[in-house]
Amino acid sequence: MKKLSEKKVFITGAASGIGRTTAIAMGKEGCRLFLTDIDGEGLERTVQVVAGAGGEVCLARAFDVGDYRAMEAFAKDVHQRYGSLDILVNVAGVALFSQIEDMRHSDWEKVIKVNLWGVIHGLECFVPQMIRAGRGGHIVSVSSTAGIIGLPWHTVYAGTKHALVGMSESLRYDLRKHNIGVSVVCPGAVNTGLVQSVQIHAEKQATDKSRKLFLKIAIAPEKVADLIIKAIRERKFMVITSFDIKLFYFVKKYCFPVYHVVMLTMTRLMDKTLKRTG
Repeated sequence: MKKLSEKKVFITGAASGIGRTTAIAMGKEGCRLFLTDIDGEGLERTVQVVAGAGGEVCLARAFDVGDYRAMEAFAKDVHQRYGSLDILVNVAGVALFSQIEDMRHSDWEKVIKVNLWGVIHGLECFVPQMIRAGRGGHIVSVSSTAGIIGLPWHTVYAGTKHALVGMSESLRYDLRKHNIGVSVVCPGAVNTGLVQSVQIHAEKQATDKSRKLFLKIAIAPEKVADLIIKAIRERKFMVITSFDIKLFYFVKKYCFPVYHVVMLTMTRLMDKTLKRTG
């Protein structure tokens, strides 16, 4: 999909971070945008920034992507007024880092609702119409390093992000006959609002120190937005956003004993650094 101008693009999680920068970048490409986020004020700021940069937002509505009825209603409005999408970009997500014994059922539900069901709702409500339209298209889902590596303290987060990689791989082949490309993006550290909003079941002093360390190595969300657009243009399936994660993934695939030792060491370090609450 070389030409993006006039393509109809739906982006979730558009109020901040990767979602916002992707919306701005695709607006500059001449795309017609449809945006959502649970943060209504942040979403409105994104709309203003996109418009100020000359982009076109056809429809923006604040809602929870984990709410199927809300997604269904939004999709109905989009299809009735504008027809089928060309590109779907699933960005919205939440994070929780915890030992399993410190997690409540509500913790599992919250992360799965947004990270997994939110993506499923987007696929369910928009992709069949894309297929029926017969114009091809592209689907992007933002996973994580935790989607390809089972990081410690990441049980529910890694579970949802691994699921996105698996679903994307299946869709890659299922949708090929409809000329719909699929990309899954696996960022490492990115300087987004998620750094502050992530819930960590550990002592505050330790988590504050971890956030500062994370920010020192984090890349800008604008870089991820550029990689998303490049993946759409080149129909690239897996996008790993930084060299260190590419190396880590390579070691996992081709030198597992080394990877295993690294993961054991990382787990011990995190257990020592992130002391449990309570």
